Amino acid sequence: MTSSTRRSSSSVARSAALVAALFTLDKILALGRDVVIGRAFGASAELDAYYAAFELPDGLFTILAGSAMATTLIPILAARIRRDEHDAGWRLVSAVVNLALLIVAVVGAVAAIFAPQVIGTVAPGFDAEQVALGAKLMRLVLLQTLIFTVSGILVGVLRAYQHFLLPALAPICYTLGRILGTLFLVPRWGIFGLAWGGVGGAVVYFLVLVPGLVRFGARWSLTLTHPDMRALVRLIGPRMLGLGATYVNFVLPTFLGSRLSDGAISAYEYGWRLMQFPETIIGTALGITVFPTLADLASSEDREGLRRTASWALRLVLALAVPAAVGLVVLGRPLTVLLFQRGAFDAATTDRVFLALQFFSLGLIFHSALEVTSRLFYAQKDMWTPLWAAVAGLGINAGLGWLLLPRLAQGSIALSNSLGAGLQVILLLLVARHQLEGIEGRALAASLGRTVSASALMIASIIGLRALAPSLDPRILGVAGLGLGAPVYVVSAVLLGSEEIRQLPSLLLDKDTGVHAGAPGPPDSAQTEGQTDSGGQGEGLH
Repeated sequence: MTSSTRRSSSSVARSAALVAALFTLDKILALGRDVVIGRAFGASAELDAYYAAFELPDGLFTILAGSAMATTLIPILAARIRRDEHDAGWRLVSAVVNLALLIVAVVGAVAAIFAPQVIGTVAPGFDAEQVALGAKLMRLVLLQTLIFTVSGILVGVLRAYQHFLLPALAPICYTLGRILGTLFLVPRWGIFGLAWGGVGGAVVYFLVLVPGLVRFGARWSLTLTHPDMRALVRLIGPRMLGLGATYVNFVLPTFLGSRLSDGAISAYEYGWRLMQFPETIIGTALGITVFPTLADLASSEDREGLRRTASWALRLVLALAVPAAVGLVVLGRPLTVLLFQRGAFDAATTDRVFLALQFFSLGLIFHSALEVTSRLFYAQKDMWTPLWAAVAGLGINAGLGWLLLPRLAQGSIALSNSLGAGLQVILLLLVARHQLEGIEGRALAASLGRTVSASALMIASIIGLRALAPSLDPRILGVAGLGLGAPVYVVSAVLLGSEEIRQLPSLLLDKDTGVHAGAPGPPDSAQTEGQTDSGGQGEGLH
């Protein structure tokens, strides 16, 4: 690794560590949120209606604010920042925020009027009572969507200034709002208490961003026009189409799950969230923080640096995601018992969740890799290639999910989602290999081989633990399995020659370089932003 590549890698690794640490805290709280929700509602028709209420609001947030506006705005805003044209930059931000708010307000008002029809469309298997409940909940969720429309764009703006701290803290406040809503409002208002907790959390989410905006001289103006809007519109078209395909992928579980027995959607959501815990920490954190470096390398036409950085990031993601995925298969059931099985969440619900979780193990690997591979193209301002890959993935997701639904229930939805993401990764890597004249395939294959071998040794250690203590309580087995498996993997990977695992501590502890939260990045780091393709941190506004 050259000194410049090492500096870049260290900057990315340290920023990723900061984001990952805060994402970890948020995901721990999110597990606590799901624990209290599970205890209150289990996997029920009421909770299914709650999740269905998010489908259209999630689409508005994901397509307009969560990624489309942010991802296309930031490369243009970054050019203004680099030229110290901050006044013009904030006028551009104002125009984008105002336009997004106007669109969301108009669409949201229409959606609120026709809420029963919307719920009946996304969940055709619901009965009349569930449709009516989902419609009432959706009108509440639309309120927080207005707030998140602004917040989602401003998060991207702060990341453009290389400020990662407050954008990573804000989701924690939203999660806390939903926990408090479940604990204190649900006993009085039922499922509506959970929805109002989300609205309160969304307000605090926005307020947390304000100090960062003040620090960077934010100025709002009442305008819908700006000289850069034409360039933004050219980029946003294919990006919105691509996110539209991604959004349909996230509506499919509700559409298909509503045809199954009550609680199938909820069981799928619990499995999805368990998978998202490591995926956010591994894939999303690294994807967000490697994006500025990729964008800078692309703008300077450094194809070799772009290839090496993307390959390094992908190898690191796989070195962490593969053992995490294996852990979901081996320890998924005892961890589900440990975390959720209490109150209305009984053993039968655990079985339904674990069915989905097994298939989500593949999704953990593919979704984590997609965080890097998709941003490789966005960094080059190529919005069309990820769009076609997303459309292909959608075809697999919809077709396979429908075909296997009678046999695998919610497991078919999880499997098709995972394979759809996998197809996207494969297609993007093939195109990248052609465009960049290689993706360091040998190094990638060698690294993956060491990762798989070390993961196999980790599996053997956990199986050995089970054999030595066959009557061990599932809750204790989950904790003991993690405590044994993680160090076995790390030691095995290092002994097998894994450069990614071996170099990670030194990259994180390199004190000569790095992007500090709230400080501008080094001269060779583009000030741009990336965001997950599924909105927010991979789970939309749910």
